[in-house]
Amino acid sequence: MRTAKLTRVERWLRKPWYWMWRIVERSFYRGRDYTILVPHGRRVYTPWFGVGSDEEFDRAIRRVRKFGPLGVSRDRCYMLYQLLRRSRHLDGDVVECGVFTGGTAHLMACVLEGCEPVRRLHLFDTFSGMPASARAERDYHSPGQYSDTSLDRVKQRLKAFDFVEFHPGLIPDTFSELDPSDHFSFAHVDVDIYPSTMDCCTWLWPRISAGGVIVFDDYGFYPYRRAARAAVDQFFSQEKEQPLILPTGQALAIKY
Repeated sequence: MRTAKLTRVERWLRKPWYWMWRIVERSFYRGRDYTILVPHGRRVYTPWFGVGSDEEFDRAIRRVRKFGPLGVSRDRCYMLYQLLRRSRHLDGDVVECGVFTGGTAHLMACVLEGCEPVRRLHLFDTFSGMPASARAERDYHSPGQYSDTSLDRVKQRLKAFDFVEFHPGLIPDTFSELDPSDHFSFAHVDVDIYPSTMDCCTWLWPRISAGGVIVFDDYGFYPYRRAARAAVDQFFSQEKEQPLILPTGQALAIKY
């Protein structure tokens, strides 16, 4: 059983751990089209690290970072970018649940810019931090974390995109702001905690168009095994479709 004290220790240890790996990335990975796959030792194609491997992706990342932080690693951004591009021809708008400062929302808006017909990008978040439903014994995050953002800040960041719609408040309450008959071609779920992930699955999955995708950002990461992963596994245990696990830590579900 996890405790609040153990969680605080884990968070403290994460800082030097990830600092070390950022040095490794900058020194041995960034700017290279082929990098060493750990622990197998093979060089594999990694266009998210390369320069010029995918010029559209490079331009989008530069544009996003010009206007604010991007809290998701480049490999996850590349998966998100690829899967959203693939879904643009499908029927329905696009959803992101869990926006924080708007980094991945900005990337998604860049991908959707100029789409015909226009795809609305619906953004759901409290825009004030983790909700009270977060529990230390289950969820890695506690109420109030990620409060260093605001709706005004994210709106300012995304003001160039007139197809973005904001839904501030608690999930699933804010889902009622959409028409119950709406369908979606793509959804990105990055809400971290168990109850919000389950609410997203329950509401979104019946509304995903045929061929559409939900990407779950934190599925495979160890701290979220009892939270995001547990919710996704429980929900899809009753569905014919099963989540596909990516080596980036993400999982995706494709609607047949």
